[in-house]
Amino acid sequence: MSDLQAYTVGWICALPTELAAARTFLDELHPTPDAVARNDNNSYTLGAMGKHNVVIAILPQREYGISAAATVARDLVHSFPNIRIGLMVGVGGGAPTKQHDIRLGDVVIGSRDAGRGGVIQYDYGKIIQNQAFVETGSLNQPPPALLNAVAGLETDYMMQGPELDSKVEKALAPWKRLQKTHSRPPASTDRLCKPDFTHPLDSSAPCSQTCHANTANMVSREERGEHEDNPTIHYGLIASANQVMENARMRDKLSAEKGILCFEMEAAGLMNHFPCLVIRGICDYSDSHKNKEWQGFAAMVAAAYAKDLLLQIPPNGIKAEKPVLEVLNSVQQDMRQLNRTANETKIAVETMHSDQTIRLCDIQQRVESLKLGEAEDLSIARNPHFLVPFPSDPDFVNRSDIWTWIEERHAGPESRFALVGMGGFGKSQIAIQFAHRLHAASAETSVFWVHGSTKATFEESYRSIADVLALPRRHDPDVDILVLVRDWLQREDVSPWLMIVDNVDDFEMLFSKNNGGNNAKIPTASYLPKKDNGKILFTSRSWDAAERLTGNGKAIHQVPTMEKTQALLLLQKKLRQDVDEAAAVRLVGTLEYIPLAINQAAAYINKRSPRVTIQSYLDEFQQSENRKGTLLRSDRGDIRRYDEVSNSVVVTWQVTFEQIKREQPRAANLLSLMSYFHAQNIPDYMLHDYNSSDIYSEEGSDVDFEDDLDVLRGYSLVTMTATPGLLEMHSLVQFCTKVWISKFGSPDPWKTLFLQSASQHFPSGVFETWQQCQTLMPHIQPLLDEEPSEERNRLEWGKLLTNVSWYLVMLGNYSKAEVIVQQAVSTRAEILGQEHPSTLTSMNNLALTYMNQGRWKEAEELFVRVMETRKRVLGEEHPDTLASMNNLASTFWNQGRWKEAEELQAKELEICARVLGEEHPHTLTSMVNLASTYRNQGRWKEAEELFVRVMETRKRVLGEEHPSTLTSIANLASTYRNQGRWKEAEELDVRVMETRKRVLGEEHPHTLTSMANLASTFWNQGRWKEAEELQAKELEICARVLGEEHPDTLTSMANLASTYRNQGRWKEAEELDVRVMEMNKRVLGEEHPSTLASMNNLAHTWMKQGLSQDAISLLQNCVALATRRLGSDHPNTLGARRSLDGWLAAE
Repeated sequence: MSDLQAYTVGWICALPTELAAARTFLDELHPTPDAVARNDNNSYTLGAMGKHNVVIAILPQREYGISAAATVARDLVHSFPNIRIGLMVGVGGGAPTKQHDIRLGDVVIGSRDAGRGGVIQYDYGKIIQNQAFVETGSLNQPPPALLNAVAGLETDYMMQGPELDSKVEKALAPWKRLQKTHSRPPASTDRLCKPDFTHPLDSSAPCSQTCHANTANMVSREERGEHEDNPTIHYGLIASANQVMENARMRDKLSAEKGILCFEMEAAGLMNHFPCLVIRGICDYSDSHKNKEWQGFAAMVAAAYAKDLLLQIPPNGIKAEKPVLEVLNSVQQDMRQLNRTANETKIAVETMHSDQTIRLCDIQQRVESLKLGEAEDLSIARNPHFLVPFPSDPDFVNRSDIWTWIEERHAGPESRFALVGMGGFGKSQIAIQFAHRLHAASAETSVFWVHGSTKATFEESYRSIADVLALPRRHDPDVDILVLVRDWLQREDVSPWLMIVDNVDDFEMLFSKNNGGNNAKIPTASYLPKKDNGKILFTSRSWDAAERLTGNGKAIHQVPTMEKTQALLLLQKKLRQDVDEAAAVRLVGTLEYIPLAINQAAAYINKRSPRVTIQSYLDEFQQSENRKGTLLRSDRGDIRRYDEVSNSVVVTWQVTFEQIKREQPRAANLLSLMSYFHAQNIPDYMLHDYNSSDIYSEEGSDVDFEDDLDVLRGYSLVTMTATPGLLEMHSLVQFCTKVWISKFGSPDPWKTLFLQSASQHFPSGVFETWQQCQTLMPHIQPLLDEEPSEERNRLEWGKLLTNVSWYLVMLGNYSKAEVIVQQAVSTRAEILGQEHPSTLTSMNNLALTYMNQGRWKEAEELFVRVMETRKRVLGEEHPDTLASMNNLASTFWNQGRWKEAEELQAKELEICARVLGEEHPHTLTSMVNLASTYRNQGRWKEAEELFVRVMETRKRVLGEEHPSTLTSIANLASTYRNQGRWKEAEELDVRVMETRKRVLGEEHPHTLTSMANLASTFWNQGRWKEAEELQAKELEICARVLGEEHPDTLTSMANLASTYRNQGRWKEAEELDVRVMEMNKRVLGEEHPSTLASMNNLAHTWMKQGLSQDAISLLQNCVALATRRLGSDHPNTLGARRSLDGWLAAE
């Protein structure tokens, strides 16, 4: 049915729980309307109950209170002009008394009293001197058709009983999911607490866990008898306000004075828009012990009563009533006529004024002035006041450390204290909740809320306070409202008060004497009370502002993000769907436990549920930067924020960024540069050039940097880590900073500066720089995959890639190093040319990756090319050319091509000695390389002579404990070992190992090599136990320092397996051999020389265990691969073939 004229009953709900309940009682569900009135944003559910067509409207998500209800009702009657009767159906808080035994699940019907229409509006703020709360209005009487139906239904219930329980059960039967949330809870959960007992301020746990166990705090009530209605229907006054009633003493006071049975938040908004009957199911007792457990059932019994009521009314009875829209139009016409009459009367009176009348007025004004002081004194005795513009949050998650701190400060001697943190971290929400809890626990304390973001909002808040206090001179144009309120609060005879000054972020506005307004020369902060009879709680994003306002850094609490468990609980409370806990944990972690981001995500998911789940939201969030930005800009979320303040994380933080840019532009530049780093462990030495367009310029200073860093830390955007020199940020802050940069400028300068800094500071990759490389890798990782467009930036990128590739080679990550350095070669060759020294350096690194992967042919070709080019471009005697000769010789050496290696090394040594001198480090290194070639050819005497010569020279030039000297001693020991001179080898091995431990540390690669050498000496002497202990220790350190899959770790593992094998411990040897082979295959490749060596080792272990067929099969595979990769003449291939031939012959 799409005819909007066909609907005569309007039904309004405030909560999704209430709408779900209403829908279960529809006899028919109609399609949603194709079109409604212009500017009508309501969501409608259409259907039939009995013979009546009903339209159900719900308040916008998380918008409660009088104004929201008024807006929904106004739009409803414009879209459905034939609505003739109205119902406001939902949940409310009960006010049990001796006369009215109200229980959870009962129903209260707004019924006329003393000429009022069943609902009165009251205002927490409007209190007259020495008297109770003032009514500010009452709901019009419902239409006669509804009143008659209420009377008829009351009679039916009196005779037959309401039987609402069975009706609810029947309505829920088709709805399995709702049965969990809308069925009657156990009677044991219906407990009424004594008025003076409040829910613990530091607990968000349900009352069943925190309050009900103490029976001394419970009101004793008998169970209802068999013949008593349960639920019971009550008829009387309902009180409506813009605030949740959660003060039991105030509840009882109003109930006694007015006869109020129920408190709620929406019905008063319908006074001038929607004459209706208000029906409320009782879900709590209007105290601090809020009970969501009963909401579903309370909504069901209210809806059940509403349906019974409609079934009492025949369709022609409704048609006899005038349409609501027609009634309202008539009222508005009458009001316009009254206004015209009043204006005409005023003009007539003004024309009759005479001089005598004016004199009389003068006298009257003087008399009033004389009374003013007395009236102001009388105002001091007024009751406490509660002026907070936001309701408490039923989903509030307590953060016990912050809450305890606030309570201690409020009870302590300081009159001012502050919560400081980033926007969206929950400062204001904590302050709102504290205000409500304080009001519930200490009704004699006034609470005032001041919006402190601008001078205008500050002054407007003070005007509201003056109105609430009814200060006599508040409307006098000559009176400064700021001074008036401040002076009143500073009086010693006022009752205790707490002022919450929210969002005091603008230092300039607070303390400057030129901040605009009527008092431009007086700082805004000077209007804050300074007496000890009250307390002021500030919330601010700025530590500097908070410190100036409190006068004491100890009176400030830095509000961080939530803890993991708190964030998870917040998400669970905010979501309306079942929670996948694993996905929820991932989502709150991705959102970095930031409350505003969690609220924002929950609102988005709720709006699109069930189509959007936690997991699908997370997938969207991680899909791309653009999608993440869209989700973080979503403006749905909490109603406990100012109308002009966004629920979007992006927009919220951009306010802070703009403020920093105004206050200290340099600090905004620093924030911009930092946004391109990884969020954790940002090294401060890379940040000092944030104010220059070029990393190599001399602009800026360390003093500026420290000042600007203090600004960012003051706004909680940056924090120091426990490690000196390292900073950290939230990754969402970085992302939002980039969004801000893109919106108001260009990201290109910051990307360029970041790349230049990375290129300048990433070291070469030698062991001594590994810690620095490890710290920088997460920061530069994104740069590796994105080639810049500008030529200069591409050159910086090529330099960075070359250095990173060398570090990866040192780590043993050869394949990744190859991919990265290939990009460097390509970029540098394109811009600088194939023969530029920088291009050749990158090509040399690429050849090294080939060599370390055992790809000798490719390595040789590239080394030859680099060497020949350097000879031609740089000359044969250039150090880079000599280095190329050495690299090529190493390639020959690794292939067992000793003669070619020796010729090249001898030539290199001759040039080094002639050009650099015999004692130059490069000359000595060349000498060592040649000696190693002699040793591998079994030319022990020649090798020993060279090793001794190098050792003695290094001792004299560098010192006995220099790392190079120790390497020379280790080489000599190796020569002794090859000759079977175990005693001499052992003495040198021990000496080198102990010295390296002391000088370089136990975890240095050189020290680990010494341990392996000494273990080898023990091994060759058959001292298996000593060898095993040393090898096991070396393996543990290698695995911990280098990683389990590093080539050196795998070599250590293979050595230990060999020791097991020689002790006949075949099973242990086999386990290690298999592990080494599989990791070598995965890390280095199936044909790498180290993989082939591990295959050979495992084959020998199997053969020793009698697994001859397995051993022969594996070694055959090994020989085939070695022949193809190393060549048939390579020493390793020849050795494996000899073993295989022997095994085959023995079979």
